[in-house]
Amino acid sequence: MIIDKARINKNSVEEVYNQGIDVVFQDEINAESLNFFPDNSFTIILIDQCDHGKCITDLGKYDLRDQQLFIHLPKRDYKWDLPLHTVGRRLIIKDSVLKTFSPTLKFTFSSYSKFEMIQPDEETYHRFSIEFNAIRKEILADNVFPELINARVRLLALIINLWVEHAYGNKALNTPDNLAFRFHMLVDKNFKNQKNVAFYAQELCITPNYLGVICRKQYVVSPLEFIKERIILEAKNLLHSSDKSIKEIAFELGFRNFSHFSYLFRMKTGSTPKAYREKLAETGSHSDYNIKR
Repeated sequence: MIIDKARINKNSVEEVYNQGIDVVFQDEINAESLNFFPDNSFTIILIDQCDHGKCITDLGKYDLRDQQLFIHLPKRDYKWDLPLHTVGRRLIIKDSVLKTFSPTLKFTFSSYSKFEMIQPDEETYHRFSIEFNAIRKEILADNVFPELINARVRLLALIINLWVEHAYGNKALNTPDNLAFRFHMLVDKNFKNQKNVAFYAQELCITPNYLGVICRKQYVVSPLEFIKERIILEAKNLLHSSDKSIKEIAFELGFRNFSHFSYLFRMKTGSTPKAYREKLAETGSHSDYNIKR
């Protein structure tokens, strides 16, 4: 559901949630609307145009300018001061969607993360903008598929996560969960070519058993499942946003046997890669691509 800046309040957000849609799209923003933070939600804000605004949070004070993205999480204080004619968009996302993020994404959207403001380059800003527009299109479609909207949110989260890793690198490792997040970073860097838990344990100078303890404590899955979920996340990303054939995607992800890739995808998602892509195509999600099968 699309909500304009004048109507954003607890009741309007809960009305959308009660319809079975876990994502609210706010077409316009101002300080009053952004200073309202819904319960049991997190928000992603894209500032398209802004001149001399301010945002004060628990972690810092930010000068607002064009083409910024903010991740706002529950249990943090935010105070916005926006000039007139600021142009931006906000996604209000129910916590239940966050729970569906793979472990490799949850860190960026957790209380451990220190990176709540992103100043992307031009290309990445346009990728953010395209995904915001795609989510808006899904919400406004004649036939609304909540899971497709949620999948689009997860894709946006992936792009944000990759930018944080690209922009901040080792600075992102300065967290209370240093070893767990180092594993996270290693998987993001090597998952296409290295699927063996022993490789990551060796890189971290620990035993595979100890890596299992750390991974289960931080991400509530085994290291092997963590690696598999990262593979599936990238597979979904490529099925969403590329025109590569499914065999080409399998090869890019390090599978020499296509049937192994298809089996893993089906086991983790309940759908074959072909059926997953066809479902997206039925809703027009791939109208810009000449999809090969």
